[in-house]
Amino acid sequence: MKKNKMERQSGGHGALLIVAFVLIAAAAGAAAFAYTTLRDVCREQCVINDVSMQVDIHDGKLVKGDVVADALGLRNGANLAEIDFSKRRSDVLARYPAIRDLVITRHLPDRVEISIEERKPVVRMNIRGHKGDTGRVADTDGVVFQCRRGTGLLPIIREEQAPGTAVGKALKGRALGALRLVEACREPELQELAVLEVDVSKPDYLTVTMGRDYSTLKIAWNGMENPTEATRKDLVQRLTKLRDAIRSEMGIGAKVWNARDLENPNYVYADTKEIIR
Repeated sequence: MKKNKMERQSGGHGALLIVAFVLIAAAAGAAAFAYTTLRDVCREQCVINDVSMQVDIHDGKLVKGDVVADALGLRNGANLAEIDFSKRRSDVLARYPAIRDLVITRHLPDRVEISIEERKPVVRMNIRGHKGDTGRVADTDGVVFQCRRGTGLLPIIREEQAPGTAVGKALKGRALGALRLVEACREPELQELAVLEVDVSKPDYLTVTMGRDYSTLKIAWNGMENPTEATRKDLVQRLTKLRDAIRSEMGIGAKVWNARDLENPNYVYADTKEIIR
């Protein structure tokens, strides 16, 4: 009797387990179905039906918004939920060096906002002995890109040989040093040292043509090949000494200046053989 009773209890427990399993499976299936249905509904709401209304782009002058939108895959019929914006953003920045930054903001469910920050050219890039305009420019980060609009009055950095720093690459070595020199001469206390060109073809110094009177400056400083904020002090000290020398009575008419002594940043002098009276 006890054995039969135990068997009946065991069978009852087994039935309960089966019922529980069935209920759990049914609940899981229902949850999965509900999730799939909800996901499909949400995905349908992410479809772009009108790009002009659902995509807001703040563009610039160098790369138009419709070009960026197309590169991001933002077109009628596209589903925002299916676009890998992180990868697309990286692709756009690599393809268009003129774009410094790209901010993508999703507004659920079916709107997206794109802000394009373009690079601002501060120098033109050219080659020593080349008279034409290559169209290459560089911004304050030293990144080279193409831009001809409104750049005619920018200083020129002349590299040693063609093709020079490629578009999309960053300036290095003496070319980067030339950029930092141009920027230093734009500071209020040094603006009178207006720079027209910087030739970086010499291995141990830069040759600068100054716009004040088309005089020439041969300059080198500690850290010229790898300019940083720490090395800028030496550069500014030499330029300040040059400014003071040009202002002095002895500097009148001097056409060639020398500031190449790495041991003494205060040793800036005019080449008397080139003095014009």
